Amino acid sequence: MVLNIKDPEAHRLAAELAAVEGTTMTGAVTQALRNALAEHRRQRTVTEDVLRGLIAAARSSQAPADGDAFADLYDEHTGLPR
Repeated sequence: MVLNIKDPEAHRLAAELAAVEGTTMTGAVTQALRNALAEHRRQRTVTEDVLRGLIAAARSSQAPADGDAFADLYDEHTGLPR
């Protein structure tokens, strides 16, 4: 497999990261990609958890779906509003 990136800045950053981490440029790029993907997955999980919490809160704040919710509004004998 070949990944050939012809960008001077990408090359400079990969070389700098490799030097700081004491690894090869390939190792530095591979680890940077792993870290970026892990962070992306973590953020997506946090977002999904927040959305699940909002959905649960919305569901718990809704009025019951039974017919009794409107029972107080109408007279049971005439069916007219009270």
